[in-house]
Amino acid sequence: MNLKIKIRRYFIAGIVVLLPLFITINILSLSVRFLDNLLGRFIRPYIETAYGRSFFGLGLLAIIVIIFFTGILATNMFMKKVMPFFERLFLRIPFVYQIYPSIKQLVRFLFSDDKLHFKKVILFEYPRKDVFTLGFITNEFKSESVAGADLDTVCIYISSAPNPVTGFFVIVPKRNVTVLDISIEDAFKIIISGGVLMPKDLLAQKLDLKKSDDSK
Repeated sequence: MNLKIKIRRYFIAGIVVLLPLFITINILSLSVRFLDNLLGRFIRPYIETAYGRSFFGLGLLAIIVIIFFTGILATNMFMKKVMPFFERLFLRIPFVYQIYPSIKQLVRFLFSDDKLHFKKVILFEYPRKDVFTLGFITNEFKSESVAGADLDTVCIYISSAPNPVTGFFVIVPKRNVTVLDISIEDAFKIIISGGVLMPKDLLAQKLDLKKSDDSK
């Protein structure tokens, strides 16, 4: 291996190690500064007047306190009944109706336990022959086939990329799905990244893909 190839290989290896680290630190730094400045620009003048100097992080601390007490109010039975009324008023503001519901749905999905209701990650042949789709089993039940025999059936939620909140729902025979040995979180990484972020365990697996009855 000549010197030019070695230098190129070492340089690329350095980029692979350091670039994600630098980008992550930069995003975190920008996020903290942005959140701190939301309320900090209003708080800092009063602190400077009272104590002669300001402190970094007061705005971020204020946001954390507000989030905490908002959570207390949101879980209160009285506020649970009142908040929908104020939410309906908020949705009457122009352009809010087009933005707020989607953001609320996405935040709920990211920070709630809704995704834990998915039982297993599966692959199955859909929407046509030789095309396989990643999905999540949400429930299982017995049904009756066209021939009159008992049939194990699964409910499958198919999430869209890059927004995992949107998607659609199908019901298929259980025998036509292949259960993947990966976590729900890893499956969402695959979907959101469009297949770029593939778990190493999945890449190492030799999948026994099961085709639907009508494609055999």
